[in-house]
Amino acid sequence: MSRSLPTEINAPAILIVGKTGAGKSTLGNYLLNIPGEENPFFDVSDSFVTTKLSKFAFLEINDKPYNVIDTPGIFDTNDINDATTKEIVRTMVHCSSGIKAILFVFEAKRLTKEQKDVIDGIVTLFGKKSLQYMIAVFSNCNAKRTEDTDQFKMSWNEEIRAFVNSIGSRWAISPNSDIFPSDHPVHQSHINKLRDIIDKIDGVLTNDILDEIRKEREDAVRSAKEAEERRQIEYEMLKKIAEEVAERLACLEKKAEDDEKEIKDIRHMMADSINLLKSKGCFWLGTRIMLASGRIIQMSELQVGDKVLSNIRNGIAEFSEVYLIAHIGKLEHKAKFAKIRFTKPDGSKDLSIAFAKNLQPGKTKILILDNKNKLTPVLVDDVTNEWHDRYISFYTRDGTVIADGVLCSCYDHCPPSQMIMDLAFLPIRWWTLIVPSTHRDENLHPYVQFLETLYLSFVHFKKWVEQFTVQILSDQIRKV
Repeated sequence: MSRSLPTEINAPAILIVGKTGAGKSTLGNYLLNIPGEENPFFDVSDSFVTTKLSKFAFLEINDKPYNVIDTPGIFDTNDINDATTKEIVRTMVHCSSGIKAILFVFEAKRLTKEQKDVIDGIVTLFGKKSLQYMIAVFSNCNAKRTEDTDQFKMSWNEEIRAFVNSIGSRWAISPNSDIFPSDHPVHQSHINKLRDIIDKIDGVLTNDILDEIRKEREDAVRSAKEAEERRQIEYEMLKKIAEEVAERLACLEKKAEDDEKEIKDIRHMMADSINLLKSKGCFWLGTRIMLASGRIIQMSELQVGDKVLSNIRNGIAEFSEVYLIAHIGKLEHKAKFAKIRFTKPDGSKDLSIAFAKNLQPGKTKILILDNKNKLTPVLVDDVTNEWHDRYISFYTRDGTVIADGVLCSCYDHCPPSQMIMDLAFLPIRWWTLIVPSTHRDENLHPYVQFLETLYLSFVHFKKWVEQFTVQILSDQIRKV
């Protein structure tokens, strides 16, 4: 039984070797029950074409899984180059769970020097023990030799007889499909005999190299699984922390029920804070920032762990660590960014591009970095729009960053909302001190996504309260 599926890491290999043109690929197709004339799985080449790439297929013999490996051209030459070496390594990876059988295919004539070189190559690579797992498979036999195997065996010369004896007298015939088609009893008898010989071989061939390859593959699979488990644990932990934050906010709202003004103020602050989350505070990837090393980079180069210029206090530059990249990538549709033109204290003109709102020329002031290493308030001269489809949203531990010379909030808006946003992001800031974030994706980080979902729930609740209040007032007015 065969399936055209990828090889399995725990399945032993059946290695088909021999001189190019000897019939290796044809034999592989026979084992897979694929007639040579019907869309062969293994490509059949003539003796004048040398292929250097192995091909792999899945096979079951008596419900036992195996990886069948057709190795055209990689063991039949003394001219070992880089390409051949790489292909041998690739083949050995698929043998990492051991080799059940090595099928040495050669024409039913005599052992040539090239064929002996193939055997020597196998022994060099896998050791003399490999002969205990080798099966001699004769190809291109005529009708008489194929039907009368006893007579065929008597026709062997001394060299072939000695070789077959050296591998435990394991041999079989790969029938010529031009003489005996795949549905012919003689054809089926020889292929079934070969399968039985393979199945009866005791154990599998392995060595230190194959053991090391198998260990590396198993370690790679285990590491990938552990990484996925760690990501799931981190997500569940962040979700739990976020739920606790949500519960505390709900308790705060319930406690303030008797104070209408306080309720209104708290709801207003929460709505403003979550609105910041909804806008996500994205920057254009071309925006420039300064690292602690003094290097100026574009935000497209920014990495978690970088320390960026975040503020200037008393003439001293402050650098804050980037602890989270909420999301980064390319939008399906371009977003609007504000191009802010302003005049520096020295009279020179400059501009900055940011995802900013509520900027009014001649009225709104922004803080810019001047030549004296101070943050100076200046009026916005002009605001125009630019459209970009590449963006980044990130957070520093200070919650601020100086971008294109302008002090900006990582949350898109400046105080008084800054403190509320710092509180909302407190759990993830604490968590990343223990487990640094590796998130760098177009999808929103799970914690930020949770806060956004919380915001939508709050909006729906607020609308329901407003509608309920209006309904009660209406009922009272009608009663009056």
